[in-house]
Amino acid sequence: MIREVRGRGLMLTVELHPEAGEARRYCEALQGRGLLAKDTHTIRIAPPLVITSDQVDWAMGGSEPF
Repeated sequence: MIREVRGRGLMLTVELHPEAGEARRYCEALQGRGLLAKDTHTIRIAPPLVITSDQVDWAMGGSEPF
């Protein structure tokens, strides 16, 4: 369903194939797992500047949630 992932550092944009549907439902699913993302015509992930390395590890699936 993912067409392309672009970004720099922790700021990412996930572009979906048209058949994947609207980005909103994916952003809502991410929110249900504790990760906020912005739905435009893509999924945008931009963590806060004060994010800790433990929080990054959790978001990437490397450890248990807080």
